[in-house]
Amino acid sequence: MRIIATFACLSLLFAAPSAYTAGSDNQELQGLVDQLRELTERARQQRAADRWLLNELEELVSRHDWPWRNELLSEDFADGDYDQNPRWQVHSGRFWVDSRLGLRSRSEAASDPAQPPKKAEQKQDLGKALLGALLQDALRGDNDSRGREERREESREQPHQPAEIRLPLPVPPVFDLQIELSAHNPPSEAGQIEFSLDQGELGDTGYRLVLMLGERGSLELLSRLNGRTRVIERLELDNIGDGRTHAIEWRRGPNGRIELLLDEQPLLQVSDHSFRHPFSQLAIRNQVGDFAIGSIRLYGN
Repeated sequence: MRIIATFACLSLLFAAPSAYTAGSDNQELQGLVDQLRELTERARQQRAADRWLLNELEELVSRHDWPWRNELLSEDFADGDYDQNPRWQVHSGRFWVDSRLGLRSRSEAASDPAQPPKKAEQKQDLGKALLGALLQDALRGDNDSRGREERREESREQPHQPAEIRLPLPVPPVFDLQIELSAHNPPSEAGQIEFSLDQGELGDTGYRLVLMLGERGSLELLSRLNGRTRVIERLELDNIGDGRTHAIEWRRGPNGRIELLLDEQPLLQVSDHSFRHPFSQLAIRNQVGDFAIGSIRLYGN
């Protein structure tokens, strides 16, 4: 009876409108949330309340709980660098720090593949190739090593790759990722940037948040397991490629509920239980476009 009475009192407290907001330091309310969670767990173990009441109380706890209390990362690139404290690692492409905008990257779209040559051109190219091979054999000597080095350089040339940067960092399954982002593409030009929390260095297992800009903007939340991708949720949104700074917040709670907010306005809520183990790195991939990261903060439970 005492447990049920305590439930009733706490429920009345939570039923009133609360000024509690995300990231608030309202320690008194958080203490009540923690107490209510403990009582709910004890009542479930002792079967001291009906199941429907316990479910309602757990839902109440999840609405007011703020489990992301440990700061894991706070980066605004104010030191003018990205490879010291913390040490980001460029995987591909180019990044630099803009003193006004933050971490900047620009990735060009892949050019259209060249049209296949006509048959007559193929014959001419074959003849040129044979003649070139004969001349190369004749001139082989002191220039041989230099020719090998040139061929080696050509073989290292890669097709279009995204600008990707990574930060090795242990991240619990319960996290809150906050990003200040600005896009500097022309309004009609496509752009795509991705944020991922990966398990392992390969980047083929974990969550990925994909933001696409252009005539129609969209946002996708993906789950990747050993390279196999599953779309958790996809939604269209207004194009935010206006050069202004926008705030993206990506939360995952203890019960697997994922929330996404844009400029403090809720975008989606979905439940997903794909991953129960910690992540090992945070990655940013600029697939195409001109983007700047003004700040990035990460909290865990």
